[in-house]
This record gives sequence, C-alpha cells and structure tokens, in this order.
Amino acid sequence: MTAPEILVIILSTTLAIFLVLAIVLVAYLIVIAKKIHRIAETAEQGVQGFAAMVANLQRVIAPAMVTKAFTEIIDRFVGGRKGKKEDT
Repeated sequence: MTAPEILVIILSTTLAIFLVLAIVLVAYLIVIAKKIHRIAETAEQGVQGFAAMVANLQRVIAPAMVTKAFTEIIDRFVGGRKGKKEDT
C-alpha cells in the first residue's frame, strides 16, 4: 500500500463517520423542531384563550365603569344641591 492509498482510506472513513453523525443530527433537529412547533401552538392557543377572556371582561367592566362614573356625577350634583338647600 502506498501513501496515497492510505490517505484515501483514512479520508473516506472520516467522511463516512461525519456523514453518519450529520444524518443523526438532522434527525434529532427534526424531532426538536416538531416539539417546538407543538409548544408554540399550545402557547398560541393559551394566548388566544386569554385574549378572549380579557375581551369578555372588558365587555362586562366597561358598562360598570360608565355606571359608576354616572353615579358619581349624579351624587355630586344631588349632594351639591342638598348642601345649597340646607344653607338657605
């Protein structure tokens, strides 16, 4: 065996090892990518559910806040008149 033949054997063996490692790595990356996609979908569903809950809460709270503000204005108006009538 000559030196070039030994060099070819060493290089082809090294290439075969790296090729097998690359195939295994790609397989693991595909599995990890699928898991990340599943986690992202679950998180998106959770956020959409939370957004829907907040929207429903806003629909309930908005009229309550308007009612409270209106009640405070009426109380000030009525309270102000009662105070004026008592002074006279």
